[in-house]
Amino acid sequence: MRQPTDQPADDLLAAPLPGPLLRLPRPVRTLGPTAVVLLVLVPLAAHDPDFGPTGSPPTNAALMAFGALALAFRRRFPAATAAATLLSGQLPLAVALYGLTARRGATLLLYVLAVLSEVRLFVPFDLGDVSTPTALANLIEDPLVFGAVPLALGLTAHQRARTVSVLAERNRLLVEARRHAEERAVAAERARLAREMHDVVSNRVSLITLHAGAGQVAQADDPAAVRETLGLIRALGLQALTELRGLLGVLTPASDQAPSLRGLPTLVEESRQAGLAVGLTVTGPDDGLPAPGPKVQYAAYRIVQEALTNAHKHAPAAEVAVTVAVEPDGLRLAVVNSPAEPADPDDAGPGLPSGGHGLDGMRTRADDLGGTLHAGPTPEGGFAVRARLPLTVA
Repeated sequence: MRQPTDQPADDLLAAPLPGPLLRLPRPVRTLGPTAVVLLVLVPLAAHDPDFGPTGSPPTNAALMAFGALALAFRRRFPAATAAATLLSGQLPLAVALYGLTARRGATLLLYVLAVLSEVRLFVPFDLGDVSTPTALANLIEDPLVFGAVPLALGLTAHQRARTVSVLAERNRLLVEARRHAEERAVAAERARLAREMHDVVSNRVSLITLHAGAGQVAQADDPAAVRETLGLIRALGLQALTELRGLLGVLTPASDQAPSLRGLPTLVEESRQAGLAVGLTVTGPDDGLPAPGPKVQYAAYRIVQEALTNAHKHAPAAEVAVTVAVEPDGLRLAVVNSPAEPADPDDAGPGLPSGGHGLDGMRTRADDLGGTLHAGPTPEGGFAVRARLPLTVA
């Protein structure tokens, strides 16, 4: 389950990227420049012979009106609009250059139109009259203000749009990756919880079943044996409930309550009481070697528990040797049973069910800690489970 402290990070990832502080309605942005040119600049060009590319006020007014109408199509045809406004006034040309650059970025067509625009903005001036700073400033004023500045602003807007697009896509990928990571974590936690419950239920319920079978064949005139069997069943049931409560309560038992190597003698004794001949040998750690960590001891306990459960199911009449040794290269454990002897048909009851996941669960426990586990038949005809676990894990 996602923790509340992660909510601000999720909101940050899901929040849209900021746009312009002021965004006019689309019709205003589309037709605004056209209206300004028609209402303001066309009348000025009609009365001022210097306000346009030619010396004829009517011609300048007509070209200015043509450029204003062309601006209405600059969003759909930016390059054609820029080419058309080359014949118009400075302001329509500047708006068209900005629109083309903001939408297309730096392209070969833009370079060509930029050169033509600069040449067009130089046309009304006498290039030979640059003897004074004022004349030079007047010469470069229009190419700079109506040519270079719109191009620079357009390139900046285009780059910002690309950056916003890339960040938005990266934002989407991060949200998707986080969602997939959470789904994988939930699936892994479900698998881990299922493995824990399998080990607890399989071992305890198997022993309860075996003791219940023994109670069925107990002599009616031996009430002490019946009481002992019922007491064992009750104790095993309480242990199963206690472990299941821990798993369902916090998903992971507390480190001071989790099964460990200290619980192996009790685990082995329970199997003996259920009729399985089990021997236990625990050695180490020697001087200078650290004791196995809680996670390692917990995994070792569960592996031995599952191996004994398998022995109850598949070789109930065999002898089983459990060996645990703390060595420099890690914790080594082995659960080896002798060849299974045929069961007495008269005593045989329903076999213990097998889910088929015990060996996979043991291997997963070892792999999760960086260890190894091998399980298979022995040359003598028995079965062996051998594992090596690191002494400590992060």
